[in-house]
Order: sequence, then C-alpha cells, then structure tokens
Amino acid sequence: MWAIVQKEYQSFFSSFIGLGLMLAFYLLTGLYTWVFEGNVLDFGFAELSVFFELAPWFFLFFIPALSMRLFSEEYALKTYDLLRSLPVSDWDILLGKVIGTFAVVLTSLIPTLFFVYSLGSLGSPEGNYDSTLILGGYISISLLGLAFVCLSALASSLTNKQALAFVLGVAFNFVFWQGPQELALIPFFASLDVDLYSLNFHYRNISKGVLGVADVAYFAGFNLVVLGLLLFRLKRLLFKV
Repeated sequence: MWAIVQKEYQSFFSSFIGLGLMLAFYLLTGLYTWVFEGNVLDFGFAELSVFFELAPWFFLFFIPALSMRLFSEEYALKTYDLLRSLPVSDWDILLGKVIGTFAVVLTSLIPTLFFVYSLGSLGSPEGNYDSTLILGGYISISLLGLAFVCLSALASSLTNKQALAFVLGVAFNFVFWQGPQELALIPFFASLDVDLYSLNFHYRNISKGVLGVADVAYFAGFNLVVLGLLLFRLKRLLFKV
C-alpha cells in the first residue's frame, strides 16, 4: 500500500499540470486573502477567516483536478487489472491512492503557513493573533480536504474519462458542501434542518476553534461511507466501466 502512496504523491510533483494547479491555488488564495476587496487587512483583526472561507471553494475544484486520474487513468490504460494482480487487496489500492492524494493536499497547505507568519508580523504587538481560530481553521480545512478527496476518488472510479471524472468530482463536492444550504432555502426542508447534514455546517463549527466530538464524528462517518461505496465500486458490484 505504501508503494502506491509514494507513487501517487510523487507523480503529482513530477508533472507540470500538478505544479501548475498548486501555483494557481497559491496565487488565487494569496490575492483574495491579501489584495482584493474584503481581504484580511480590511478587517483589522489578526485572524485568517477570509482564507478559511475561500479555501473550501478553491478545494472544491482543485481536489477533483488532483484526483480525476486516480482510477480513470488506470481504466483507460488497462492497468487496473494488472494492479489488482499484485499481492495487494482492493482496500490497499483504495487507501494507497486516497492517502497519497490527501498527502498532496496537506503539502499544499504548508506554504500557506506564511500567511500566519505575515499576520503575526502585522499584529500589535508583533506575534499577537488568534491562534485558536487559525488552528481550528487548519484542522477543519484538512478534514474537509480528506472528504473532498474521497468524493473525487469515487467520481474517478466511475468512468475511464478524466474530464468526466473531474466534472463528477466537482458535482459531488458541491452537492455535499453546498447542497443542503440551498435546500434550506425551501421552507419544507428548512423545517427539517437539512443544513445540519452538510459538510459546510460541520466545517464552520470546527473553523471557529471548537473541536466538537459531533463534528469530528460526522467527518469520520462521512468518509467511511464514501470509502465503503468506493470499495464496493472497485469490487465491480455497482457499475461496469
């Protein structure tokens, strides 16, 4: 399994597309956090709520672009059956690809710590910033990133076309991120509190700096369900490629 993790991780950084995606992510988040109207400096508070409000929307597209080739490329190149012939289980293949991609997501967040350093430098006194909110924000964006990776991997497993896998990944992420909020605008669904079942709701709770058991359990349960569906797919019990 760890050989698959290393392969997925290294293949991203060895491609111009992967590096281009990461550069675009840093450029967009940097501009929206520090330059465009409504940036951190406009609020005058030593916290990064702007970044943590925007990052999920960038991840909604960025992660499907990372994950679209995970299984669809294997199907297209006819290498998945070869991979399954190795002494690894479907579960090992699944975890190897998901963990490898999630490691890329975590790596992409490391340079954003420069935002925290910059914020501390601008604080009065220097180094004065809301560390609880920032730590909660990074925990929440990491958990959300893992959920998006699982959904995008599931999308990739449903087709042998990378472009279609990307579109499906974006659709899956949007539905579980924003869908319940849109349904909540309808009075009937609002009375059912459907937004409580969205990734968005639990993400916002943790990003406030409160690591609630219910929120962590939601992310854990959500990811296990999606991984279960993905494993079911890999055993070819749902669809045929």
